[in-house]
Amino acid sequence: MTDPKPGDDLKGRPFEELVGELQKIVQALEAGNLPLEESIARYREALQLHGAAESRLRDAELAISQLGRGQVEESGEAADEASSTDSEA
Repeated sequence: MTDPKPGDDLKGRPFEELVGELQKIVQALEAGNLPLEESIARYREALQLHGAAESRLRDAELAISQLGRGQVEESGEAADEASSTDSEA
């Protein structure tokens, strides 16, 4: 039986949860109370969380960009129709 990859688990988690967990790790590391080995393990976990959150942000940015282009194209078509109607009159 194979263990699931940590990244697979992160893909299904909400963005806000990823950021919240990342903030907790940062606070724990900044406090400086963890043993070295645990600090390294938490840092690795933070890197995975950061990567998953950053990927989610890139996906959202792309989706918004695509939506924006769709709206610009639609409004551009409407403007073209309006100008052609004005010139016909």
